[in-house]
Amino acid sequence: MTADLRLNPILQWFNNRGWQPLSFQAETWEAYLAGKSGLIQVHTGSGKTYAAVMGPIAEMLDPPTEGLRLLYITPLRALSRDIEQSIKTPIEAMGWDISVESRTGDTSSSRKSKQLKHMPNILITTPESLSVMLSYKDSAKRFEHLRCVVLDEWHELMSSKRGTQTELSMAYLRSLCPELQTWAVSATLGNLEEAAQTAVG
Repeated sequence: MTADLRLNPILQWFNNRGWQPLSFQAETWEAYLAGKSGLIQVHTGSGKTYAAVMGPIAEMLDPPTEGLRLLYITPLRALSRDIEQSIKTPIEAMGWDISVESRTGDTSSSRKSKQLKHMPNILITTPESLSVMLSYKDSAKRFEHLRCVVLDEWHELMSSKRGTQTELSMAYLRSLCPELQTWAVSATLGNLEEAAQTAVG
């Protein structure tokens, strides 16, 4: 099904669960590992999160790396915990050496301070929290290893003040990391071409 050997750990976890990756998931993983950015639009509950994150995770495993590699931006703070747990499930089941944390307005001050000193490999955050992080001293150093940004619920962000805030943050991140890849995730979008172009810059 796939030619990229880096995906073997991902396929092994799916196999352990008795699952077969959906075609759009496998296509997204391959596209990510080929250096591409894009837009994922399928119905809610169809496996969009794993489509978006498993490519970056496969890259992190070959070889294991330090620092923040994947930034997952969600406009829905209440869902950050669910997203974190969903991403942690295969990592913990397979014993992968990858750290995952959330950073929102609900995160404790002590946890936020620790994150600034030692960034996790995967961080789930909101547009507001990301903007605050980027305003801190040494933000360039904290984000220098970033490889991918996932924009969740892109239909919620587009054409809004929070969407503009996200785009400004993305522009700054791309100035720090010119090779940064972007994957927008949505269930309902009208003009797909415009939405994708806005997301990937």
